[in-house]
Amino acid sequence: MNDGSNTVLVTGASRGIGRGAALELGRAGFDLILWARSVDDLNEVASTCREFGRHVEIAAVDVSNYDSIMTAGAASLSSLKSLRGLVLNAGIGIWNSLDAVSVDEWQKIMSTNVDGAFYTLKMAVPLLTNHSFAQIVAVVSDSAAYSYANRPAYCASKWGMRGLVEAVRRDVRPRGVRVTQLLPSRVDTHFRGKTPGARRDSLSATDVGSLITMIFNLPKRIEVRELPVSAITSSYGPFEELYVENATEAFQ
Repeated sequence: MNDGSNTVLVTGASRGIGRGAALELGRAGFDLILWARSVDDLNEVASTCREFGRHVEIAAVDVSNYDSIMTAGAASLSSLKSLRGLVLNAGIGIWNSLDAVSVDEWQKIMSTNVDGAFYTLKMAVPLLTNHSFAQIVAVVSDSAAYSYANRPAYCASKWGMRGLVEAVRRDVRPRGVRVTQLLPSRVDTHFRGKTPGARRDSLSATDVGSLITMIFNLPKRIEVRELPVSAITSSYGPFEELYVENATEAFQ
């Protein structure tokens, strides 16, 4: 019976960073609970992770919907005594200037990136605090560190998520739960309608998944609070970078 002592919950696990995290955590020996809206894609990820010999459960979840979180929690978490970790990854990116962003878009971004993080933490924290050395990794963004033109809603949601997670750290740290906020720059995923391969100079989902797995495997007494990260071939935040010459080809 899976008691949760080696189990990590990953949200938004069907593709992109969530998929990369699930595959790398599974490869590293962690059991998994995978949440996302697309069951077909989740099944593909779960099948690969099971080939590593891992126990994997999936659930179709819309993190912006509290009832969906409650249903998924009852189905996939209620039998667990504890939870080894949480990768808080599910999110949405819509970029528009203030005059162009609609109220519906604002609400959709906030309900996914902020409300969804709150609902998931509300569900998972009691199990995380039952573990002797649980780990939360929140996948935020460099948009939580710097404000950008044409991204008021997205930046506001990521700054809000960052504040939420930092406040939760204060609540759970006395119980031994480590909290890491991961602030990546550009990642080569489906984000904002792109096709993987379109951002060859940026981080890959596997790169970010490897970093998340590294964080989970750190000694118990180490807490990485924030980790800003970019590819050496890409910029970070609003700064222009001096790139390594021909690095896009050299580092593939």
